[in-house]
Amino acid sequence: MEFFEYLFDLYGYNEPIFYNEINFKNYSRPWLQKELTALCEQGKLMRFEKGIYYIPSVTMLGVSHMDAKKVINKKYIDNGKDVIGYYSGVTFLNMLGLSTQVPNVTEIYTNNENSRTREIVIGSQRVILRKAREKIGRDNVAVLSFLELMNFTDSKFYDDEKIEIVKQYMEKTGVTRDSVLKYAPYFPDKAMRTLVESGVIFNVAQ
Repeated sequence: MEFFEYLFDLYGYNEPIFYNEINFKNYSRPWLQKELTALCEQGKLMRFEKGIYYIPSVTMLGVSHMDAKKVINKKYIDNGKDVIGYYSGVTFLNMLGLSTQVPNVTEIYTNNENSRTREIVIGSQRVILRKAREKIGRDNVAVLSFLELMNFTDSKFYDDEKIEIVKQYMEKTGVTRDSVLKYAPYFPDKAMRTLVESGVIFNVAQ
């Protein structure tokens, strides 16, 4: 199998390809870098930024551009093997439908960050990264996101409509009182205070 065929079979069009995750026939890193550069020169690959590439598709409007959100998601939220992060702040409010405000900065807690808080730019998207309070995985991402929501908001934020939205989120993702009590110690006291004073606690399943 040729190198480009390997990449295409693995990623397809307009999906982020991270240089450090490529493993082709145990070829050396310098060889891989040389081949990636050659494919970019041929127009078969596009370089999104250092160490990140994608295979562009060609449409009536020209050569495609990869969405920065795909890179953000793969690098900090879901690497394809496991969930490693979650969206927070206004970003998460918007995703749940609790706010119509469109955030100009994406906020994320992730295992893939060692700094308490750091701001970066991916493509043209500003991202605030925060070190995970507790290791994030597929089994606890929902409850960690929920507790982060409680910590970010206050009790006055919640009316009946918003409580119903949060209730549906908890039911859909399986957030329970046991899971909340298990992970609450990793969060500031404010998270539990908002949970109780808002009345949201009465909608958390046993």
